[in-house]
Amino acid sequence: MGHTHVEATFYNPFEYIEYVQGKRDLKNVRKVDLEALVDTGATFPALPDNLVEDLGLPIMGEGEAEVAAGKEKVRLVAGVAQIEDRTAISYMMVRPKDTTPLIGVVALEQMGFKVDPTTGKLIKGLPLML
Repeated sequence: MGHTHVEATFYNPFEYIEYVQGKRDLKNVRKVDLEALVDTGATFPALPDNLVEDLGLPIMGEGEAEVAAGKEKVRLVAGVAQIEDRTAISYMMVRPKDTTPLIGVVALEQMGFKVDPTTGKLIKGLPLML
């Protein structure tokens, strides 16, 4: 199976919550539209640090993570990811500048998506699976 890429939008979480509460217009929420790699081997979404800075995502802490190159200390931010009409709020890993944005399984499951292994495409299921 090849790689699965999706069109995704990432938002500043605090501004997005204000939008949901009716306190801010969506056009006034910092966001970035981009193509992201769906990585079912990754727990959290990941964004390059230049986009994290552009979006004003707050650093929530850091920890050790297993990445493709081995164990590494990573910073975690809070963010909102959207694919099609579904959104997920989760931790996101900060990766080096200009690396490929990733969608991990936490966000996929929150949005109710899974990858069809025969086509490599996302399939919509029910969100909020327990």
